[in-house]
Amino acid sequence: MTYKYMKRMKNLVEISKLVTQSQDFFSIKDIIISKMLEVVHPAKACVNIFYNEDFNYAYLVCSNTLDYIPKVFEGTDRPEGAKIDFNLYPDYIREAIQEKKVVYVKDVFFDESAEKEREVAKNEGYSGRAVFPFVIEEKVVGFMTTFIEKGEFISDEDMNFIASVASLMALSIEITRKNESVNKLVSKLRQGMASINDATRKLYADKDIDTYLKDLTKQAAEITDSEEAIIILNKNKKHERIVNCYNKNESRRSNLFLMLDKISGTPKNGDFANNVNEVLENGSQINSYIYHRLMNEDSTLGYIICANAKKYTKDDFSILSIMSNQITVGTQIYEYNQNEVKHRVLQNELAVLNKQQKLMMNDANIICNRKSQLYCYHKSAKVVGGDFYDALRVDDERVVYIVADVMGHGIVSNYMVALIKGAFKVLCRQFTKPSDIMNNLNSMLFEEFDKMEVFATCIVGSLNTVHNTLTISNAGHYSPIIIKKDGSVEREKKCMKGIPIGVIEDRNYKDNVIYTENYPMICMFTDGILEIKNKNKEEFGQERFEKILCNTYKYSRKSIVQRMKEEFYIFSGKKDYADDIMMVMLKDNISE
Repeated sequence: MTYKYMKRMKNLVEISKLVTQSQDFFSIKDIIISKMLEVVHPAKACVNIFYNEDFNYAYLVCSNTLDYIPKVFEGTDRPEGAKIDFNLYPDYIREAIQEKKVVYVKDVFFDESAEKEREVAKNEGYSGRAVFPFVIEEKVVGFMTTFIEKGEFISDEDMNFIASVASLMALSIEITRKNESVNKLVSKLRQGMASINDATRKLYADKDIDTYLKDLTKQAAEITDSEEAIIILNKNKKHERIVNCYNKNESRRSNLFLMLDKISGTPKNGDFANNVNEVLENGSQINSYIYHRLMNEDSTLGYIICANAKKYTKDDFSILSIMSNQITVGTQIYEYNQNEVKHRVLQNELAVLNKQQKLMMNDANIICNRKSQLYCYHKSAKVVGGDFYDALRVDDERVVYIVADVMGHGIVSNYMVALIKGAFKVLCRQFTKPSDIMNNLNSMLFEEFDKMEVFATCIVGSLNTVHNTLTISNAGHYSPIIIKKDGSVEREKKCMKGIPIGVIEDRNYKDNVIYTENYPMICMFTDGILEIKNKNKEEFGQERFEKILCNTYKYSRKSIVQRMKEEFYIFSGKKDYADDIMMVMLKDNISE
């Protein structure tokens, strides 16, 4: 192999490392261009980006190697780049973008498709130019062009190398955009939940349902980027409703109440639609809408509807779903507080929170593959705790789950559980390693934990259903109990723990890998099981818990749960306990 080839490969590896280790394209773009130009013939290169799929403007974000062009266009020193009308570009660049292909014009002074740029080429001092579109998931997000001086040319080897660099730059742009999207979503989630919490506290103090709904209607519009929103709350009296509306532009108000007949007739709890162009009875137009029912078990308490955002997404729907649950909690508590029988108010409040907590963990039992299944048993305490479990199949190979225990009880722990759930659903699709999910969960939610003066122990697991490997990150939680094929407990594998989330903002959590083929059952649990007490104030403890698992690991999941409940009752003489009871089994199907 020639020295030039080796140097080119070395630089390509270095560029790959830059891309995979950075989440900010703008901080590495100039370094990438520099390393590329070290080993290829062109002396100059630049990068343009399209924002928000708008192809009317190509922003020049990288022009350090150029002399004349940066002086012509203002704003090349800004992070977002100089805004340039795409119509100013020559025809061959437009062709490259439209057809998603590399185009090489060897001489712009003779090629008709380059007529628009001849004056620029003369002043910049180049005669040829090659265009390399950045394509991600069949969409062009930008392009790189390289400039060739008179008498020079780009070889096929150089073209292939530059195309590889362009692919890596496209990947870096996509990583940056996804990271920005996640941060924006978590910021929205924080903003929304903090506003709900403040509004709920005011509702407790002032007992003013109108102000409560007014604040939350505005918040719903803001976190979904909607032009308008409405909360419709059915009251106990027949046909009586509370309706609160919000509109950013009073001159363009739609009567969203007219949407009620359309959405109430569907079996869905919520949905969203874009580009609907629907005209309501009062003549106002709805271009897009999103809604969610306010549910208490099987009863519909009302609706929250937002309309006329540029585009609604699944993330907006997830946030609105969480918001609707918290509105339900708040309005139900308000209704109960209206009763003068104070000793029943607390019972009703806690019952509502318990129901919301159960809703958060619905449908999280997942058949992972032919070998195993995730199965959760959860029994809420009379006083609402902060135990939480969720699981998602994120792709064909991976199932990601979380088991968490928020310190404290009541509405604060319920609020923190809602925050964790929303952030987890976002992060598990953004990051593959549980440690990365945990690190970001901690950093993103730290301010909320600190403000509420609580913390949470937590386990995040990622099961590879093809290779049967379980990777776990532990934030101060009990280590899983691992049962071997001979019915004994695996003592050799210790799950490295970090501190609970919400204690220190900047932490670095670790991953632990378990080969599940060797173990018919792995059990995660919260401290409510171990802290069950008998009449002598003795705790149930981990030794008794492990013994039951060792004796029942070959049973069906429901049989194990039934046996566990019987043993708890025999030990304590009670069927209800001071804390939540939760165990999550990764169970071998073969032993069913």
